[in-house]
Amino acid sequence: MMNNFSEQDFAKFPVCVDLDGTLWAGDCLWLCVFDFLKRYPFRAHQLLLWWHKGRTHLKHNVLKVVSFNPEKLSFFPEILQYLHALKKKGAKIYLVTGSDQQIADKVSQHLNIFERAFGSTLGHNLVGMNKANLLNTLFGAKQYIYFGNEWKDRFVWQYCIAAVAVNSDQKTSDWLDAQPIYTRRFICKS
Repeated sequence: MMNNFSEQDFAKFPVCVDLDGTLWAGDCLWLCVFDFLKRYPFRAHQLLLWWHKGRTHLKHNVLKVVSFNPEKLSFFPEILQYLHALKKKGAKIYLVTGSDQQIADKVSQHLNIFERAFGSTLGHNLVGMNKANLLNTLFGAKQYIYFGNEWKDRFVWQYCIAAVAVNSDQKTSDWLDAQPIYTRRFICKS
């Protein structure tokens, strides 16, 4: 646990929140891919061609064909309640997701609690160290809080002042337990 950091300090730092697995149980990319396959089952080969060019290419091009609707997502109510409470205390909250920027923008507009939304763009997948580098540039190392859920989020958590883990697996939880940072955990039902 970080010296002198407590739950009351959360509103004093930028709060950065992942989307997939953190705000909801699923993955927006696969939601869009399944929608694509439902509508265009005979164009599955196109998905493989986009995937072959890279994950951001797949994310970007699927959204040219299908329309993403954030109302389809079942957000974790306890996470949203917690974020609303932080916002009432004055916290600045940011959506920072590996999902495409178009999805990030739509979710941000739909939930209306974020100062700004950051997502992947063509050629730049906003996950792991890419996400850590962005947040360190925007806020500085040890100057932000990060809500995440999975193993690759350790690249961000190693630079934040406090970690919030949502439904993290045992490997991720064990890693967090070994870190000298304040950690808050949520177990949410999907």
